[in-house]
Amino acid sequence: MTEKIRIIKNESVDWSIALGSKTLDLLSRLTKLDKEEKDNLLKEAHAILSKCNNPNNSIGSTTGIAVGYVQSGKTMSFTTLTALAADNGFRIVIYFAGIKVNLLEQTTKRLKKDLLTQEENSRIYKVFQSPTIDDNIHSQVKNALGLKISPTILITVLKHYKHIDELTKIFNTPELKESLGNNGVLIIDDEADQASLNTYARKNSKSEDWEDDEFSSTYSSILNLKSTLPNHSYIQYTATPQGPLLINMMDLLSPKFHVVLTPGKSYTGGKVFFEDNTDLIITIPDSEVYHHKHNPLQDSPQSLIEALQIFLAGVALYVNILGREKYLSMMIHADREQDASKKFHDWVKKLINSWSTRLKFDGNDPSKIELVNEFKNAYNEAVRRISAPPDFDTVIEEIEQVILDTNIELVIGKDSAGKQKKTNEIDWSNATAHILVGAEMLNRGYTVEGLAVSYMPRNSLGKSNADTIQQRCRFFGYKQNYLDICRVYLPNDSILEYREYVEHEEIMRNKLKESTLEQLEQLMILSSNMNPTRNNILSNDLVKYKLNGWRQFNALQHIEENVNFVNQFLSTIEFTNYTNFGTDDRNHRYAKLSISEVVNFLKDFKIANMPDALRKSSTIQYLRYLADKKGIEYAYIFEMSFAYDISKSKGTSIIEEDGKIKLSNIFSGRSTSGAQVYPGDKAIRFDDSLCIQIHKIKIKDNSSSVKWGGKVLYTLGIHYPEVFTHSFISIL
Repeated sequence: MTEKIRIIKNESVDWSIALGSKTLDLLSRLTKLDKEEKDNLLKEAHAILSKCNNPNNSIGSTTGIAVGYVQSGKTMSFTTLTALAADNGFRIVIYFAGIKVNLLEQTTKRLKKDLLTQEENSRIYKVFQSPTIDDNIHSQVKNALGLKISPTILITVLKHYKHIDELTKIFNTPELKESLGNNGVLIIDDEADQASLNTYARKNSKSEDWEDDEFSSTYSSILNLKSTLPNHSYIQYTATPQGPLLINMMDLLSPKFHVVLTPGKSYTGGKVFFEDNTDLIITIPDSEVYHHKHNPLQDSPQSLIEALQIFLAGVALYVNILGREKYLSMMIHADREQDASKKFHDWVKKLINSWSTRLKFDGNDPSKIELVNEFKNAYNEAVRRISAPPDFDTVIEEIEQVILDTNIELVIGKDSAGKQKKTNEIDWSNATAHILVGAEMLNRGYTVEGLAVSYMPRNSLGKSNADTIQQRCRFFGYKQNYLDICRVYLPNDSILEYREYVEHEEIMRNKLKESTLEQLEQLMILSSNMNPTRNNILSNDLVKYKLNGWRQFNALQHIEENVNFVNQFLSTIEFTNYTNFGTDDRNHRYAKLSISEVVNFLKDFKIANMPDALRKSSTIQYLRYLADKKGIEYAYIFEMSFAYDISKSKGTSIIEEDGKIKLSNIFSGRSTSGAQVYPGDKAIRFDDSLCIQIHKIKIKDNSSSVKWGGKVLYTLGIHYPEVFTHSFISIL
């Protein structure tokens, strides 16, 4: 084992990061990268890890986001992060590896290949794909944690609630909980803007209380898993961060820090295609743009025929003649409907078979002459950017060979009976040319190796989501070596959308590099024709039902962290006494603070249950709205019963209903027993702005609350003035 070499000390965290043998071993095998590219890879992995929780017996969690380009090497980034984490004390790394089995298998195999887990590193890393509790995985992981060689356990799991729930069961087993203790777990969420986010957010705005909210199953399962891990860091990887960045900023899955990833030098992304080399983009005529309802084509469109012929000519040039690539691929993405993919797949097979037959005809055959002339036009387009290309006669001979060595794949999720279809792994090196036909299975996360020609006759009838159209860009990637024969066929409207997106993407990346996430929140710049992501704004119903009147938090997790934070916060604030009601348990004090100070307080007050997390995040968003749109400059924070000795309290009960646990009413009611009438806690407020009450609570020590009995904690009550509700609704 190579001795660890200390690298950059990050003063913002309480632990230092070291470059160890596992990371050095990985970097040494990345022979396609030069020193600068390796340095960037390591620097960015270090930047992410340095903001993660100390993995060595601490408590807490954090969330970050790593933003790359589509097809730019995000997998290599999180593989490097894995090795660096393993060198620095993380014993378990969990990967949410896409929503489709082919992506899960792709990620698992890539990790095994890059980390050599099946060769000399088999004892250093132990890999489990979709583990189940019935397979006794918890015992295997427990035993691995006890080994002297300290292997790192890598767990890949489908981003689906059943698989994540199974993983939660594994980590909830007593033996694994004991052996893991408070040691750190790293969670890597690949394509984090897909499936992880709560898809019920808009529907929930119409329910009358947060406790009635619904949560998408995957979102809930991720939060449940996180709640079982006392010390974990959750890192989101995505090329389309609009979703994670635009969700309410304090949602449990929203990032608290970010790192912008640098692509390799040979990367060809949106700027390369839609700004620097626009001649590589070819317009599909409107009459040939497929739509299963509005334009269900019956015959193969001419643009598809031309695209196929240009692709075959390009393979003949760059693979068979010039030997610059071992194989090349073409992708056809017509429509989300599987019947469309099948139709295009049938057309391609018939065309390829027909061309193979016709090219064998006698040289004077009219059918062959016609086809050769078509290929000559394709040849002229394919060599347009190539200096001193081989002559056409040489190329047409090789085109015939390429056709005989072409693999045609239908990549769809379900078979003809509607059942989940097992997608065979493509053996890329087993054919000169690959033609992949599909839709959603060829979307985000799927790597099409050697992709040279993309044919996408798919158009949107309404606004496109920026993150959705970007994830169809499988034609981005590392293609500098064969860029001159790359072609992308798109409808005109899609070309305009992509050009707008590229402009937006570059603005957003630059803002990410120079801004904090909070500053970025207001800086999303998009064309009016494009949505940034799924709708997520505050709605009338949300404000009317949930941000109106009094609400209370149930802060039954992160108790120690919140006590320390609130005590520190209270010591820094200058309070004013409220009306003296004669007894310590009824005397309170308040501070009038700026909106930004109140937002910062809410951000740092930790919440681990979904209803309260969404209440808090929406309150933060609402405060920012009030400051920006209504000119509200301040809000109030009350310290309730600030002089009261909490040890004298009889305690507050815990209510258990339908498996949910919450505090009973934290607000004391009206009383006439003292020298003065006490109007009740809910009367302790001002109506000119939002008010937050800090309540110090002692939990009753009884059998129904044995886990919390006798504990002292802080929780919050928030009053949303009704006048703000009316003004919000009136301006919309």
